[in-house]
Amino acid sequence: MNSTQRLHTFLFFLCCFVLILPQFVHGQEKGTEFRITILKSSGEPQRGMILKINGRSEKYLSNDQGVITFRYEIEEAYNRLANIYFPGDETTAVASFLLKDTETIKTLYLDSAEDIASFKQSNKTFPIEGFVKDASMKPIQGAVVSIQGTGRRVLSDEIGLFHIDADYNHPITIRVEGMENRSLNINTFLERPEEPYTIIMYRKNSTRIYSVVEHMPEYPGGMKAFINYLKRKLVYPPQAKKEKLEGVVAVQFVVEKDGEITYPTIVRSLRADMDSAALTAIRQMPNWIPARENGMRVRCKYSVPVQFKIEQPKPAPQKPAVPAKPAATPKDSLRTDSLATDSLKRMILPGDSLRTDSLLLKPDSLLLKGDSLTALNDSILLKNDSTALKPAPDTPAEKPKKRNIFVRFFRWLFGIKD
Repeated sequence: MNSTQRLHTFLFFLCCFVLILPQFVHGQEKGTEFRITILKSSGEPQRGMILKINGRSEKYLSNDQGVITFRYEIEEAYNRLANIYFPGDETTAVASFLLKDTETIKTLYLDSAEDIASFKQSNKTFPIEGFVKDASMKPIQGAVVSIQGTGRRVLSDEIGLFHIDADYNHPITIRVEGMENRSLNINTFLERPEEPYTIIMYRKNSTRIYSVVEHMPEYPGGMKAFINYLKRKLVYPPQAKKEKLEGVVAVQFVVEKDGEITYPTIVRSLRADMDSAALTAIRQMPNWIPARENGMRVRCKYSVPVQFKIEQPKPAPQKPAVPAKPAATPKDSLRTDSLATDSLKRMILPGDSLRTDSLLLKPDSLLLKGDSLTALNDSILLKNDSTALKPAPDTPAEKPKKRNIFVRFFRWLFGIKD
């Protein structure tokens, strides 16, 4: 091979390398890149947080800035749920969300128990905001929002919006003239810091919605009947069932004075399709037994858990073992043959006594002939006796009495008849 051919071969391989390398790199970076930032309510990063995707074994940890980055190839046929755990506890998820290519950048605010204790001790404040509206969702201007025990207070503006600094140690109170007061804690606002929290106010009349009353609302038949209702009506999302995803969705609703269910909302989410299935089952419930306060029917809020659990098939019942039949007892030859062979139980035929007597009387031919009438009479009696044809009883048949030869001689000599 000359130098020109070598140059052409080198250029050929160089072109192939240039063309294949970008595709190889692109294949290595296949999938959508996600960037999840986890912060405390104070804005500080949460380090060492754990992210796990359902159906996968990989774990992703947040760095010193509280950021988790990973790649995941989203498939239209599958919805994957990402779960967030605090360090050292991978059994209880503190947050969950669906992986979507439209939400690749997300910020979560999560506080551990140690963080909250620290905030309470330092009385640290956090900026919160919300909307104040009436039952028809119209904004309320001039609502008084205050932090009890601190003197901090603000008024809602023309669109019902307010801003205030709150803390973990003092409740947040909202007051509007002619309406029931509302009291909330800071967690309600910090769970969704990216948008203002909406607060609904109700007038001081029968439209008030209670949270705790003397007699709480009840499903007809009790909670056992409610669980049976969910077993019949709750539709398990096919994709979640295929992925063997289980969990509990908490749903809150209002039981009206007539028992009707209104305003069902998710207070603890699992994932979109399962949340939707839980809401559908709650909306289709029959009317409840309404709540009572001081003997009067009142509207009342109520929360229920909707559990998604894949039922395992029950094992088939085992058939009881059939005891072996005992071996057949061999027939007793003595018992079975005795009826046929026992000479004592055979049929007694007429004339047997004659044959026996004839043997005994054979030597005395004179007496035999003279007593022929007696023998003849005996044979007639035997023939007419119906019992002679029946089987003999268990006891041997009674033999005819034998006459003494001398008695017979004297009876014959003197003509004495029987």
